[in-house]
Amino acid sequence: LGSPVLYSSLNRLRGTSPPSITTTQTMPKYRKSSKRVTLKDKYKIQRRVVETHRKRKKQAKRDAKAGIVRHDKKKKDPGIPNSWPFKQDLLNEIGRAREKAEENKRLAKERRKEERARTLEELAARADKSREEYDAKNPGAGGGEGQDDGQQRSANDKSLGQSSRRAYLRALRDVVDSSDVLLQVLDARDPAGT
Repeated sequence: LGSPVLYSSLNRLRGTSPPSITTTQTMPKYRKSSKRVTLKDKYKIQRRVVETHRKRKKQAKRDAKAGIVRHDKKKKDPGIPNSWPFKQDLLNEIGRAREKAEENKRLAKERRKEERARTLEELAARADKSREEYDAKNPGAGGGEGQDDGQQRSANDKSLGQSSRRAYLRALRDVVDSSDVLLQVLDARDPAGT
């Protein structure tokens, strides 16, 4: 009577299970697959966020009034992982780029320092030089020094309004010739006048 086949057939007749064999299986616990939050929790979180922001603003105002400067905790760069291939070469390249940027910054600072006028005479000389360069690049754009006597006489003969209009149109023509893009603005209140 010790075989399992006999026990199972006898148990069917009796309606009981063998005493030594127990079947206790538990169902696995059910886990939520959804990440939904109940509305109660959602609104509670929103209230806390608003409250935290309000407290931070209030503290910032107090600090500004008291002259306290608080620095934000910025995330530190984690750097390059040790398992990165050719890590040392990359670090050397970054170091060279940093040194080059510092050198360029230093040279630019020295250049600005040299360009700065030390005396009033140097400033006047530099202004004269830049004006001469401008006059050489743009003849006729000067204040009338490049005009010959005939042009000056004809300008004096005309009325002041016409000469200023001609000067304006000449300057406008120079600007239009040297420009890449032209925009025409139309005044909707007076389209014929514009």
